[in-house]
Amino acid sequence: MSKEKTKVWIFTFEYAGIIKVGGLGEVPANQAKHLSDKFDITVFIPAHGQINMLKDKYHLEKLSIKCQGKKFSSDSERKELENNYKIAFYRTKIEKINLILIAGDNSHASNFLDDPAVYNPDTLGEKICLFSIGIHCYLDHLIKDQKNNLPNIVHLHDYHSVIPYIGIKQVLNKINVNVYSIITIHLLTWPRYDIEYYYDCKIDKSPIEVLLKEGNKYLTLKEIFMMAKDSESDRDIHRPPTAEQIGALVCDIVTTVSQAYLISDVIPNCGKDLISFKSDFVYDGCDWDYDEIYQQVILKHGDELRKVLKIPEDRISFSNLKNFLLTYKIANLEKSPLIRSKKVSEVISNLSDGDLFRKDGKIKAFENSGPLVITSGRLSSQKGFDIIFEAIPKVIKVIPEARFLCLITPTDYSLKEIKAYSQIVKKYPENLRIIFGVVEDIYYLAHLSADVYCALSRWEPFGINALEAMASKIPIIATHVGGFQETVIDVRNFWEIGTGILIEKDNPSQFADALISFFLLALISKRVKKVGTIYEPDTLKMVNQIPDETLKSLVLLNPDFYLTIKQNCHKRVENNFRWKKVSEKLANLYSKIIELNSNLGKES
Repeated sequence: MSKEKTKVWIFTFEYAGIIKVGGLGEVPANQAKHLSDKFDITVFIPAHGQINMLKDKYHLEKLSIKCQGKKFSSDSERKELENNYKIAFYRTKIEKINLILIAGDNSHASNFLDDPAVYNPDTLGEKICLFSIGIHCYLDHLIKDQKNNLPNIVHLHDYHSVIPYIGIKQVLNKINVNVYSIITIHLLTWPRYDIEYYYDCKIDKSPIEVLLKEGNKYLTLKEIFMMAKDSESDRDIHRPPTAEQIGALVCDIVTTVSQAYLISDVIPNCGKDLISFKSDFVYDGCDWDYDEIYQQVILKHGDELRKVLKIPEDRISFSNLKNFLLTYKIANLEKSPLIRSKKVSEVISNLSDGDLFRKDGKIKAFENSGPLVITSGRLSSQKGFDIIFEAIPKVIKVIPEARFLCLITPTDYSLKEIKAYSQIVKKYPENLRIIFGVVEDIYYLAHLSADVYCALSRWEPFGINALEAMASKIPIIATHVGGFQETVIDVRNFWEIGTGILIEKDNPSQFADALISFFLLALISKRVKKVGTIYEPDTLKMVNQIPDETLKSLVLLNPDFYLTIKQNCHKRVENNFRWKKVSEKLANLYSKIIELNSNLGKES
């Protein structure tokens, strides 16, 4: 008789295949996929308005669970949110993973749980609250009718899941059922809610069992708040602790996505000695397969590319892909970039000038192709896109035909930046293009076409974008922060295995030098194939333009050094960051949670 699998519940606000804003959505989806043989996994997520889309893709069952009531907010600023709520539950299965989507079943609940803007600042607080109430109802249903389906472990992704977890921990403690927990902090955002908000979300005043260094102890929410506040350097008595502090304190294991971020940010800001003994890191991963992506791109774009560029049926070259992308496809997307926020859509619509920015978020193509650097990510000051723009003058002075393509996902928090960035595009019409919104149509194509990828974050817990770039054989320029220090290997220090260049944050001059160097390495590699030697005068002139002396020496020794870096990038991901490999550590942590609690004495 086979042993029953440990039941793991995952709480998340993003899940690839349902909805994602950035890299976070890939994490629970891929971890669940690779752990589903060992664990019985159920994912809980707000519906975010995706029910109709999912009905078309999967068998979606509406569960007969009653969850309705009236919220009575104790916060005078939230009085207008007092209303009857009615919550619905939808269940589906993707591969071996159970998914429960929590949706609104009346207008009040739907306004929040079904808002497709995942982190809309106008609805997020109530979305978290109703999500918490929904999970509470779901748990009550199981206790009554399916007690054998209660979880052994709950895995929380970011602070949005903290309050729902505290609620179910209270319920299970009351019936003497142990549940263990792990929180993954993907990015600290410092959300602070007063204690009354927790109570509004169906948290009560009963104690829960909390793992401390000296053992397990029962603490009320008020005591947890006080303990979290005492761990802060700034003990402002009027300011509540962050939800991340509360989550780190109440969970049995605290994780983040890189060792650097754990040491520099998570432990110092989420509890210090209160959590250091139970803290660890689990890398994110990437399963992009270069050959598979190439075949998908050719299947999707091949016929159109041949027609536009008027080329025969032969294998499509790297230059063909880049030319097609830059001079045609970015202006002829199959559909407008996906934007989930009405506010963002309105701002982008107002950018339309009939030239560089056209209707529905579409843009003008470049007149000609050229050396291409791409970047992607959520529009935020964190990501350092402004450093790219500041470097453009220095780069185009050396390489006038340089092309910059930014695939940026705007949010409700970045309306001013959208307007400002559009003006920068108009300043460099021959060199810069920005696409605002999710563009699945060309995302793979852009990665296969690029000569360089840049990730200039001011801080970055991990940076899945770096792995995606390296899996696509793109040399990368990244800042020497957070997870990039553990994924990107600087070619100047380790030329045999190097995958990119690490630079100081907020340094446009260093970025420009690195980019010019990589562009020239690529051009030299191509030219030497044509003329047969690196010592031809025009080629040597290019070598002498390389700003970095180390790279200048390396390319003289190996004119194909750029291609060596490309291959190193692919090997780096293949050998170290496939989801199957990085998820093994998470499986071990799930086992460690139970062991950690068993070995520590309990104090009532």
